Amino acid sequence: MYALYYSMIASNSNEFFNVIEKYCHIRNELCSFDTIWHYTSAEGFKSIIEEGKVHFTHNAFLNDSTERTHVFDIVENVLKSYTNDNSKNEFTKHLLELFHKKKEDPDSVDFTDSEEVQIFIFSCSLDRDSLPLWNHYSKNPAKAGFSIGLDVNEIIKLQFGEKILHGVGSNLYPVIYDDLKKENLVKEICDSAYELWNSSNDGRDEVVKKAYTAIRAAGAFLKHKAFESEHEARYILYVQNKNIDGMKDMIKFRNVHGIFTPYVIVPFINNKTLRDVIISPTLKSKQAKSYADLFLKINGYDMMSKTSQVPLRF
Repeated sequence: MYALYYSMIASNSNEFFNVIEKYCHIRNELCSFDTIWHYTSAEGFKSIIEEGKVHFTHNAFLNDSTERTHVFDIVENVLKSYTNDNSKNEFTKHLLELFHKKKEDPDSVDFTDSEEVQIFIFSCSLDRDSLPLWNHYSKNPAKAGFSIGLDVNEIIKLQFGEKILHGVGSNLYPVIYDDLKKENLVKEICDSAYELWNSSNDGRDEVVKKAYTAIRAAGAFLKHKAFESEHEARYILYVQNKNIDGMKDMIKFRNVHGIFTPYVIVPFINNKTLRDVIISPTLKSKQAKSYADLFLKINGYDMMSKTSQVPLRF
């Protein structure tokens, strides 16, 4: 098992990623998975297999309306514990100012600040055959959805061996839903930042800004407990604005209601990374499987799909 993906992965040494690596300690013992499952529609499955690529969606355009704001509430709860310590008042004030400013306009995306970080997410699950996710992606028993099992070790080999994400910080981690665990992680970041802030009178504004950035980055894998049934695991890319020009071949746009929404395309799918394919509960499961197997074979995959073990509901 590649231990690299158990921690905040940085594929270069730039300062931002060093800060993230320092603050966001991910505990190895919490991660024991070697397969992640990407749920998608039939059209999505077709595109992934034919092109060998997956899409990382900008976190401003995900389905969860609290995606970018949930971490604000966690920060406010954590910093309440600082109120009894007068020595931390100034640090707390400046950090909260940054979050309150963002909270006033959470949908805004800043591509002008060279240090600002854009977050792109490839959503998966630790569950290979999940009824809640089938309900979302297949919609009704007449339509088939697909769960694509990806070998984590092979993905990491691909990323670092062929440097397909060179210069991009990345992290693969199961989403945290437990409120106490979320607060403990954010508190660890705040405590580390305060130690740096308190040790020097110079560069304090920069320390606060880095703490803010690190917390927002960590917030990409902190979700409301209402979504816990999804057992989500996320592959996350962190891209500073100043590095976007070097990713012109990977960043694409789709038109969503007149808004050009960015996403990153990554060639993650091949005979080594694709471990399994599960077809959702459907009225035509035998037919769906036979054609899926033919489709896989024609596209160079020597494997057979499987059908869901979840009972079909009408």
